[in-house]
Amino acid sequence: MAQSTREIRRRIKGVRSTQQITRAMEMVAAVKLNRVRAQAENSRPYIDRLSMLMRIIRSSEVAALAEDHPVFRTTEGTRLLLIAITSDRGLCGTFNINMINAVEHFFATNKEKQIMTIAVGKKGYDALLHKGYSVEKFFPVPASAALASDLRTINTLINEYFSSKSVDEVHICYTRFINVLRHEPTHLKLLPLSPLSAEERTHLVKGEIDFLMEPSFQELATALIPQYIETAILHCLIESLTSEYAARMVSMRNATDNADEMIKALTLTYNKARQAGITKELIDIIGGVEALKG
Repeated sequence: MAQSTREIRRRIKGVRSTQQITRAMEMVAAVKLNRVRAQAENSRPYIDRLSMLMRIIRSSEVAALAEDHPVFRTTEGTRLLLIAITSDRGLCGTFNINMINAVEHFFATNKEKQIMTIAVGKKGYDALLHKGYSVEKFFPVPASAALASDLRTINTLINEYFSSKSVDEVHICYTRFINVLRHEPTHLKLLPLSPLSAEERTHLVKGEIDFLMEPSFQELATALIPQYIETAILHCLIESLTSEYAARMVSMRNATDNADEMIKALTLTYNKARQAGITKELIDIIGGVEALKG
């Protein structure tokens, strides 16, 4: 009995120790989630409106005069740049697995094209290399203190590749935050800008599309395009971070709950083993007494 119950007590102690870690990680993830969730939700209207503005400009008559601008090219490209955003750390459920699956789907869909990849997040970088894909550049997920400088570096790379016509299109794969329990791998075509669809045009007043651009179309594009690219990448990073923290919080909560169930089961096993041992000792004592009487 002693050896059996001692082993069970050791396992209970180990599970409780792990439970303390998962509970602490859940609390840390919850704090980080609350901090970035508001940023993600507040940035959506801005990036949506900025994107719509750029597409309105793209669809305007004056934009037709600048078809040679790389951002407004209409021909389908064969050289693609993909920015894949994952996380640096694990313990966040299926967050990284779902993102890698989405990236592989992108590769499969565009298998006839040349794809250059920039990986943001060590988990995605390691997974892509393990699966045999080449990665042109790797960036760890930017910390808040280094976010601005890392964004400038990524933005500069995109501008260099796209302006020099090394790539024809720029795409981003990231995880969009829906709610705490739901996060969706999402694909965004960043460049070149797509014109408005016929349905979108019907929802806009004609005057919103046919407007005068001052000082000039080229100067307006030069000022807005870098801002649009940087804002879009920032938004995708914030959405991905929010999804990661939510996934980690839920994953650690589930681990904590599972530890509770395991402790209950081990405690029940311990009590049964202890009771069986006590019963056996009583039987031995009674048997000894009966033998003495005889």
